[in-house]
Amino acid sequence: MAAAVIAVTASGAAAVAGPPLGQVELRYAGELLDPARVADSSGKGLHGAVSTGGGGAVTSVVPPGGDAFLRFPGGSCTLAPPCPQAIVTPAASTRLVPAGGRFSFGADIRLTEPPSPAAGMNVFQFGAAAAGLSQWKLQVDGGRPSCRWSDGVTAVLLPAGPDGYALTAGRWYRVSCWRLSRSVFQIRVDDPRTGRPVLAPGVAVAHLDGIVPTGQAVIGGKRVRDIQTDVDTDQFHGDLDNIRFARRGVPMAG
Repeated sequence: MAAAVIAVTASGAAAVAGPPLGQVELRYAGELLDPARVADSSGKGLHGAVSTGGGGAVTSVVPPGGDAFLRFPGGSCTLAPPCPQAIVTPAASTRLVPAGGRFSFGADIRLTEPPSPAAGMNVFQFGAAAAGLSQWKLQVDGGRPSCRWSDGVTAVLLPAGPDGYALTAGRWYRVSCWRLSRSVFQIRVDDPRTGRPVLAPGVAVAHLDGIVPTGQAVIGGKRVRDIQTDVDTDQFHGDLDNIRFARRGVPMAG
């Protein structure tokens, strides 16, 4: 089984701007091409296929005077199916394989109500958390953001903030996960309106080789399956915007 490594430090609240994104491979900015497809605004054409079940949906919401965002099913469903489910699967997931390079991924997140502690909530992931499998993942289990990276041998799980920290329902947060080098990983929680940090960035140090996930990247949960509840699907409940994946062309060191 992959060995979990958690090595967290605070890099100082004075740090305002994160590293440059580099080459953006995917960005979902809240718009739909049609009810079954989320538009990729990166120019790479990685539009997302919407899959739903149990009466769930992904909708594009445009508030008065504001920008569009994606709304996923609200509430929670942990006791018995059917449960409202909705996920987005980007086209050409192979474009989102970072291998040995530096990369980042993340989303702007707004919880519409406090989440159930009985189930996880996946935001954006590629690959599964299992022995021998590569993965990168952003989740907000219990409202606390965390990033996970694995090369199939070693895994880094990096939560944001102190124990007990959780995103406040009704407020937007920009959560970003970074692989800065072969052995340095970072999570950032910023205010998307100002770009300033809400928390000091968290940093983990552990050596990982190339991250080569297989299967399909997915946004909003693990899967759609009518016979399962949130406990099994890790369905995200709330609003997402600026969902992104980017890679940096400079070779890694250290």
